[in-house]
Amino acid sequence: MKSKKILTLTILIIISGCGLFKSAEDLFSEAEQKRNMGEAKAALELLQKVVDKHSDHEIAPNAQYLIAEIYYRDLRDFTMAINQYENLMVQFPESKQVPFSLFMQGFIYANMLADFENAKDHYSQFLQKYPNHELFQSVGFELKYLGRDIKEIPELKHLTQ
Repeated sequence: MKSKKILTLTILIIISGCGLFKSAEDLFSEAEQKRNMGEAKAALELLQKVVDKHSDHEIAPNAQYLIAEIYYRDLRDFTMAINQYENLMVQFPESKQVPFSLFMQGFIYANMLADFENAKDHYSQFLQKYPNHELFQSVGFELKYLGRDIKEIPELKHLTQ
């Protein structure tokens, strides 16, 4: 009986050391540290654990948003970033990150992929769904000058001189 308790305790110690029982906050924090150290892939794995194992936790939408941001900013995988922003909107439709995800999809289509048709679709959806959002004017600006060279935009002409 005593040996069973010791064996059970040993197994629990080993399992907890592997990170199976880490909280959503701990996983998210560790992911941020990994990202800051330039370990984007390791950060993605930890963030995916948050989304998969703690989907009901308030930090899960932030983890999904950070996954998309890592693909966009760190790995420069724009198609994957767009897909991950979409995942956030599907999995966490009530999240405050949803409007930002929709904006980022349009932004990536317009400015990284030069896919102006998809950019227009996403920006138009944004304007329709979020007329009072802080990014509303930025989206309107993006839509107004969609596909135009920076030299052709009067408000930005000073940046090219």
